[in-house]
Amino acid sequence: MKIQKTILLILSLHLISCEKNEKFDLPENQDKVITMNSLSGDYDSIVNRVKNFGDKEAYSELFYYLKDSNFAERTDTLMIYSKIMAEKHNNENAYIDYLDAITEKYNVKKDLGNYSTIDISKLEPKEKKQITNWLNKMLQNKIISQKEFNEVKK
Repeated sequence: MKIQKTILLILSLHLISCEKNEKFDLPENQDKVITMNSLSGDYDSIVNRVKNFGDKEAYSELFYYLKDSNFAERTDTLMIYSKIMAEKHNNENAYIDYLDAITEKYNVKKDLGNYSTIDISKLEPKEKKQITNWLNKMLQNKIISQKEFNEVKK
């Protein structure tokens, strides 16, 4: 009899705990909700705003959209648009985004807050040259200091 009462008590407690339905409110017009991996407009118009006008908001939106993409699309496409924003529109963050993407592409572990963690010494000469050239651009444009440039293991 005690076992039956214990089982009944456990089942009752379980049912009570399962009945609690948490409810959250969804926006009334869900068509206008933008998630991290969706764009507020069509892809081509956002790319156009980045390429032709250096629109920082469009670039940021495109950046986060691409960060949610697959690896190949993320690195190569991020490299294209961050390079445009950096070189054509002189966007400081885009220089760092390009470095992040190219080192990710070549599987270089790093902490961009600490350039001494970047080790490109074991890369193929072509890959190493690409990263070194970019670091030189960053140095010339005062995105990084000479000290940070020298800290990278080449």
